[in-house]
Amino acid sequence: MTQKNGASKVVTQAPKKVSIANIEPELGHLWAQFNQANSDGHAVVMRACMSNLIIFCDSPQEAEIINQEIAAIVDVHPARILLLLGNGKPSESTMEANVAIYYTALDDGWQVCAERIDIVSTSAMAERLPSVARSLLVGDLPTTLWWASQRPPPTAGETFFQLAELANQIIYDNVGWVNPAQGVAAMTRWVAAQQNIQIVHNLAWRRFAGWRKLISQVLDPQTEPDALESLHTIEIAHGPHALPMTWLLTGWLASQLNWQPIDGKRLSDSELVWRFRNNNQDIKVHVTRLPKGNPLIYQLLFDWGKPALAGRICFKRLDNERIGISEELSTVPPRVFTVQVPERSTLVSAQLAQRNRDKIFENALKSSNAMTAVFQQ
Repeated sequence: MTQKNGASKVVTQAPKKVSIANIEPELGHLWAQFNQANSDGHAVVMRACMSNLIIFCDSPQEAEIINQEIAAIVDVHPARILLLLGNGKPSESTMEANVAIYYTALDDGWQVCAERIDIVSTSAMAERLPSVARSLLVGDLPTTLWWASQRPPPTAGETFFQLAELANQIIYDNVGWVNPAQGVAAMTRWVAAQQNIQIVHNLAWRRFAGWRKLISQVLDPQTEPDALESLHTIEIAHGPHALPMTWLLTGWLASQLNWQPIDGKRLSDSELVWRFRNNNQDIKVHVTRLPKGNPLIYQLLFDWGKPALAGRICFKRLDNERIGISEELSTVPPRVFTVQVPERSTLVSAQLAQRNRDKIFENALKSSNAMTAVFQQ
């Protein structure tokens, strides 16, 4: 049976269960079958592969979500996919494998744009996954590890560290971390220890790229000359599970504007506050979690007003396509901006093409860690 995935033109056949030892021969057999079935003397069958992509997840539920995203990823970035499930329920033993190929129609034939290998293990056997993955990598291609688990990568121990050794780039996502302060601290220490060895990327960084661009444009000194120098209060409202992303956004502001964190405190289960110092100016950042919604930033207010002069701007997410300046909460004219909420598959495929470290992101991580150091539960 052929399955089409989302809006992508990429399709795949039902995966075939194989033994671990028989993975490579079976992939070769699938390729030969596809080539024979579709090469009719006129059509051309091409095989494309730009990199290895190792995906690690903890649960069948996570794996099922990723299953719906792979076609969109390989449509943009053909790859050999190794999907590792570390807390699964193999049907016959402690570890099992499935293989499949993804393909798409070209003007003059077909292109096989992915070879997918699923390795499912029990939690007790998860420590074997890195060695299995190592044996299945295409050796002359760059390798990316997408850590799709909701555990902060370094807290997962040897499974993460060994998989990271196989990769040139590590992609992770801090949305949904149970303990943001612990996760930020652990991840920042690990990134700092890499010493330019690997590229590390947080999907949240691209997820709020539109906010970063919008803030930079609207608060530019040529647009609002007094805003950054006089800024004293920031209020942020976010949806459930988006505190780690909000933490990183605040870290970006602090790193770009040379703010030094003084203290931070949790006011309630849904509110916390930080205080920063910039020269002789104190800046308070008040963060509130909304009772419902998606893991997004919904409202961002900057207040640089003085006793004799008002100065405020409030951005609100209107829907998945737009962010607007709130007229009733701003002293600048209302406007609406196109800032789409990107799909996770789009974020991953865009990052797969990157091969340079992002120093601005790493500086934001350092500031996020400094915020962790002064935070009092």
